[in-house]
Amino acid sequence: MYISVTAFKPVGLWPKILFQMHALTSFLQVNKAPGLIKAQTFKPEPGIHSTLSYWESKEAMLAYRNSGSHLKAMKASGKLGKGISAGWESSAAESTEFAYQRLVSLKGNLHLSDEFENQLVGS
Repeated sequence: MYISVTAFKPVGLWPKILFQMHALTSFLQVNKAPGLIKAQTFKPEPGIHSTLSYWESKEAMLAYRNSGSHLKAMKASGKLGKGISAGWESSAAESTEFAYQRLVSLKGNLHLSDEFENQLVGS
């Protein structure tokens, strides 16, 4: 089984609204995606939105990631905030806490620098 975990921190009122719209359409898409075992959302920290999904294969996850609403969301994400993602093979499901900590250990945290945050809010 392939596990995918993501975290995103939108910055500013309009980016948060647009992020929620993209999140909703992406979540509707994922629930119909071939190869999906389970998908869930969670908030590991204030202001950070995360997903944890389980797939039959990495290829199934990539097919979802690179199409439809999710592809549109990824293209818009750079103007909305900062995101990170990671994936790995596993024989067992992971808790949201474990998956988020593994994501942070692999990719760093989402605490934005003041300069980056001001750039996003000011644009």
